[in-house]
Amino acid sequence: MYPLSHALSRNGNNFDLVRLMAAVSVVYGHSYLLQAPDGTSDWVENALGFDGFGALGVYAFFLLSGMLVTASFDRQRSVPRFAVLRIARLWPAVALGSLVTVFVVGPLFTTLPLREYFSSAMTWSNLDNFSTIVMKTGWALPGVFEHNRFAVSVCGPLWTLPLEVRCYLIVLVTGMLGLLSSPRGAALAAALGIAAFVLRVHLPPHLTPHSLPLVQIGLRDFSETPGGYSFWPEPFFMLGMLLYGLCERISINGLAALAFTMVFLVFRDTAGAQPLFYLAFVYGVLWVGTTPLLRRFVPRHDYSYGIYLYGFMVQQCVANIAPQLSHVTAVLIAAPVILLCAAVSWHCVERPVLMWCRGRLARRRAALAEAPSIAERGARQTVR
Repeated sequence: MYPLSHALSRNGNNFDLVRLMAAVSVVYGHSYLLQAPDGTSDWVENALGFDGFGALGVYAFFLLSGMLVTASFDRQRSVPRFAVLRIARLWPAVALGSLVTVFVVGPLFTTLPLREYFSSAMTWSNLDNFSTIVMKTGWALPGVFEHNRFAVSVCGPLWTLPLEVRCYLIVLVTGMLGLLSSPRGAALAAALGIAAFVLRVHLPPHLTPHSLPLVQIGLRDFSETPGGYSFWPEPFFMLGMLLYGLCERISINGLAALAFTMVFLVFRDTAGAQPLFYLAFVYGVLWVGTTPLLRRFVPRHDYSYGIYLYGFMVQQCVANIAPQLSHVTAVLIAAPVILLCAAVSWHCVERPVLMWCRGRLARRRAALAEAPSIAERGARQTVR
């Protein structure tokens, strides 16, 4: 048995491996969507009848994020430090991706003259990273990918980033209320997160003083799920928050993971198949993320975010050049380019920014901790 609390320590888990597997699953799932039909379809979706590779990859991302982001706030106990680290994790990679979109992908694939392409407001709007990360505004370029099977969109997975940011806000608010340091508090925090999820907030395209009255709050229509998904990612994040709160009481067992899988297989043709699968899926993700058996396969570098961002973009380029390729061939052709883009993003942008921010925060924390001791020494000398 592997305690979840131990797995949440920095070097006691396989979560980078889980993230890598999730990113690859998303890329593989998109291959069925982007290439012309070749007589095959997502075999996981065929077997389950509700979700495929892409959806499961996103669910895994949100589940891990719920645990790890909650743990981050609980360790930091500081709103500024938490905010800085979250911005450092999301924004730099998106900023680089928007530059690649506008100055590399666009000029290479647009059907418009370059002068017309660069004079279009649509081109430069892609550099508005705030709208991309917060307002759910995806990347689209004039004359680019207009005839692809999945037309216009340059990076489909961007739609999940605003959802992630909203989940971060739940962690921030509940952390400020002091709810993340105890199991009961974490359960209440997760319940508040679910309540916020049920109360759907509709934001205007641009946050301006004139548009704020247009903000609408209403109950979520549960008949509307994200395209290609049978469920929503946010509840997996809230479950991750709850799991962090209960991590001292949870141990992961390979036999239990197998038992959950067997129960789902027995009842797969019943009305309870979908919730039973999600139970087995969540426990399976935790097992993969904690078992020492897979520790040797944990990657040294975290390319998952870069693969997630650049996978769709590169696949769109391949689909534009050769739409009739089979989905497997298209993935094999795109994979080296995706990996290269992800490596450049990690080594040149993501990792340096994170290390710089963590170094600055560590020095600031050390300085604040040293200040009282200096004051105490001065006080003692004054007394003498």
